[in-house]
Amino acid sequence: MNLTRINGKLWIAVLALGLGASALAQEADEVLADEFPPQSITTVERANAALKRVPGVRAAIAKRTQSEKTDCYQRFFTTACLNTAQERERKSNKVVRRVEVEANALLRKEKAAERDRAVAQREERAAQQRAKAISITGAARESEPAEAGTEAAPATAPGSDDSRR
Repeated sequence: MNLTRINGKLWIAVLALGLGASALAQEADEVLADEFPPQSITTVERANAALKRVPGVRAAIAKRTQSEKTDCYQRFFTTACLNTAQERERKSNKVVRRVEVEANALLRKEKAAERDRAVAQREERAAQQRAKAISITGAARESEPAEAGTEAAPATAPGSDDSRR
């Protein structure tokens, strides 16, 4: 009885390990899709995390596809099996591509917003410097020094030479 109980527990443990292994072997693209559902990438950190995961997922898909293709060559209906493996790979890559495109779109949008902020800051600084600068053309040249608090030199008649005095 005791031996049966141990064997029963051992069987349950083996079964649990088998189920755990299949759960651990959940497809990489499914895990990525669960982690990053559509429209869920809303921050730069999340986009960077998604893009960091993409190469690993693609490698896992390629490894799985290669394994499936190798298994296909052992079967009688090789072409149908290969077509199924390629279709599964295409669907998996479609999920990965969706996540990658969404992450890259957010990063592009954020970079464009950063460039717009930088341009606005440059324009603001340029406007401030233009406001501080003294114009040196025409009537503005003659009127601004008086307004700025400096005295304008008295106008002399043409032909009179003040340097001889």
